[in-house]
Amino acid sequence: MAIVWRGGLAIVIAGALHSVSLGQEAAPDRQAETSTQTSLPALRELQLVRSNLAEAPSTLTVEAAEVPSESTRILDHAAAERLFGNSGISLQWIGWEERGRVWIAVDEDGQWLLTGEQRGEDGARLSLEGFITEIGSDYFTYSGTVKISGAPDAERLCNTTKEWRFAVRQNRKYWRLREFEWCDYLTDYIDIYF
Repeated sequence: MAIVWRGGLAIVIAGALHSVSLGQEAAPDRQAETSTQTSLPALRELQLVRSNLAEAPSTLTVEAAEVPSESTRILDHAAAERLFGNSGISLQWIGWEERGRVWIAVDEDGQWLLTGEQRGEDGARLSLEGFITEIGSDYFTYSGTVKISGAPDAERLCNTTKEWRFAVRQNRKYWRLREFEWCDYLTDYIDIYF
């Protein structure tokens, strides 16, 4: 599997590198035509060597996260394996009982990609899309987008791309985003579970 990263858009490619999955197959000449019609940066291909889910998303969009120039810094290998084998994500407004999924993949350059999503029955949604830049014994840093929509109120929309820190505190079984009031002064608990 490969991912083509075009600035803010990543396209998962299965099989031959000329077949792109964006809901429909595009021929090689169609790809060239499409890329000249938009003002997106040049394509960068990320070859995945490891993934924690058997089925990968067909499309991954990261709004402003840059592809890191260095591989993910792993300071604690046991913590990295715990993160790789995570058991889901939650936002307290959507609920702790039904966790969303987190997909982590590692490319051939050692860069860890992370995308996660939790959806509520009422249409509320949490999503994360970006790169893990460092993994320590009780924390990891993440460069990417965090989006919340429809939670706790239907009109609420939060969407920020930057460097984030998740950490384990008080021997809990999850990493919690360490910025709680980053959007509109409501306290959001975003947790990724071991």
